[in-house]
Amino acid sequence: MTSTITYFDLTTSSSPSHPLLIEMEDEEEQICGDGETYTLARFLFIFLSIWIAFLGIVGNLVLFYVFIKHKYPNTPPTLYPSALAILDSIICLMYILLFGADAMVNFWQWHSLFLIYHIYIVPAFVISRITQLAIPYMLIFATLERLVWIVGDLRNKILKKMYSHQGRKITMILSLSICVILRLPTYFAVEVYEYPKCDDFFRSKTASASPWVPESLVYHIYDFHLLSIAQTVFPFIVLITFNFIIVRRLYVIKYNDREEITASEIPLKTNSVDYGNQAEHRPSIFPPDKETESKDTSLLYSKTLMLSDQMKIYNILKLFYVSMIFPKRGMNSAVKSAIYTMVAIVSSYLLSNSLHLILTGLERSNSVLLRHPTDPNLASTFHTIFSDIVSFVYMFTSAIRVIIYYICNSTIRADLKQSIKTFFAYKSKNINGVVAI
Repeated sequence: MTSTITYFDLTTSSSPSHPLLIEMEDEEEQICGDGETYTLARFLFIFLSIWIAFLGIVGNLVLFYVFIKHKYPNTPPTLYPSALAILDSIICLMYILLFGADAMVNFWQWHSLFLIYHIYIVPAFVISRITQLAIPYMLIFATLERLVWIVGDLRNKILKKMYSHQGRKITMILSLSICVILRLPTYFAVEVYEYPKCDDFFRSKTASASPWVPESLVYHIYDFHLLSIAQTVFPFIVLITFNFIIVRRLYVIKYNDREEITASEIPLKTNSVDYGNQAEHRPSIFPPDKETESKDTSLLYSKTLMLSDQMKIYNILKLFYVSMIFPKRGMNSAVKSAIYTMVAIVSSYLLSNSLHLILTGLERSNSVLLRHPTDPNLASTFHTIFSDIVSFVYMFTSAIRVIIYYICNSTIRADLKQSIKTFFAYKSKNINGVVAI
């Protein structure tokens, strides 16, 4: 049986050179499908990951409920974060259906699940590919929206239309539709092959490339190069650029606000004398002796410079202290929380995307690290482990979105707490009602 972990990796491209869609050698000579074994350690790792994915589904659905139930008029709209919550739930679900089911079939030798698995594996794989393509663009739109809120005065007509109430809906629907259309050919590029003569039941079916895929140069360029760039490279560059601009913009605004606070609340004075105006007070300090006036003036000027330098250091330390106490003015805390939350979410995505880029680079270069030393139809141990890690990180970053919101956004944290309290209060009321009856 073809393993979803190694061959149907959610984060790897389906290229003929990749084990995901291995070019069929000679269908008449191949008696059994390709397969692999699961060690106890690997099974336990994936089994634990399944539960994390399940919690990720629940968390993202709760997050979606909070977004649609509560409106936040003083913060950026939650349309794109709501779409992200649904897409993250789908990623977690696909991880369970593809990776979890494959692990249970192989390790527990589950016959009925093996048959069910090969019924849904192709559409599930296509859905996972569509979702992977859509997530970075929802992140791009949400990040750009936060950048627009920081800039404030929006003059670009295109951005004005994009981020109007109607424009957001049109942009989201259009982008999701394009993702579906771009990934739809994948459905026809993957088939489930049967091997009735195979003695091993769990290798009697396998999912692999359709016969026309290895022969189509156009599809190879389209799916293995253009879509890889659209899904991985382009979003990576854009998100890094946007977040760099956001962080730098926030730093500049915050630094300016700190200087204003320091200037107004921490004047640099000693004994009511401004060190910057010491020259004006020198006549009351210097003795009337003209011969020593020059030396005394020079000495006092040097001391003044030393004191001024000391006060600058003191001012910097005060500036840092004030920045930790006083929030950035000119932007309310709710907007700040929304922006910081999106920066954290994008950072987690960039982590998984970075690992994906490394794995994609190894696959595109046909690295010897990915080849099995004896069987070319099997992935190497390194490829299997690294693919498992990349897939887990990809799923994990989707599963922890609700935790990021809970930590970074006080408003949503309060709404999450209230929603959970309401849910358990409702359940408790129903249980008590049943007992009373």
